[in-house]
Amino acid sequence: MKKSIKHTKNIKLPMYNCVVHLIITNQSQKIIKAIFKKYNFTEDPDDVVAEGMVITPDISDYYMVIDLNYLSYNTICHELYHCVVRITEDRDITDEETQAWLAGHLSGIVFLHLDKKNLKIKHGG
Repeated sequence: MKKSIKHTKNIKLPMYNCVVHLIITNQSQKIIKAIFKKYNFTEDPDDVVAEGMVITPDISDYYMVIDLNYLSYNTICHELYHCVVRITEDRDITDEETQAWLAGHLSGIVFLHLDKKNLKIKHGG
């Protein structure tokens, strides 16, 4: 059985009245199942095979789960994009400058967190 690794960071966004829960783990399927169960989602998380996923149970909590085995700039930016789109669309924001600002803000926090945890980010996809 592999050792469970999990790095988390809760990113509070008071301007949007929400929190982005960043979870980097080598057991992403287990974490995704737990989130689905916590919020009583009807979808079957066993059908989900992903390098990462953004889960939005409501407009105050956004879960960004990234599989440690796929920790690449591509995966991180991909999931950050989904997160930004969901946060802004949930608030009827379509202004690209606002979305770009949020993407930059979240990216800075995520990459700083990964750096502090000494997590190696792979290049490519």
